[in-house]
Amino acid sequence: MPEMVEIAGGFDALAGKGADSVRISWDKVLEWAPEVLVIAPCGFNLQQVIPLAPRLLSYPGWSDLPAVRDGRVYAVDASSYFARPGPRVVEGTALLAHLIHPGLCKWEGSPRAFQKLELQQAF
Repeated sequence: MPEMVEIAGGFDALAGKGADSVRISWDKVLEWAPEVLVIAPCGFNLQQVIPLAPRLLSYPGWSDLPAVRDGRVYAVDASSYFARPGPRVVEGTALLAHLIHPGLCKWEGSPRAFQKLELQQAF
């Protein structure tokens, strides 16, 4: 994922490029203050992610994150675009580019690849 984010024109200081994924503390997320949040649990499709996302509302400082304030929180179909090696990884990188730079990169893939999350409202 870190390499995909980099190719898409983003920067993730919390990920270890070329290393295995690791758990990070919520405090580190708050310190990083991301401008875009992509909710992509490994192996989950979009329909599995959406019902879980409201749990984030209970995290302290959630509403203070720039991504939340600016409405740039997205659930994605991680199973299809990020968790499987192959050609779909290229599409996943294009999806990230669109989510990071929507004015520069148009998404021409499936409309079911992602959903913008409005976590101030009930689903």
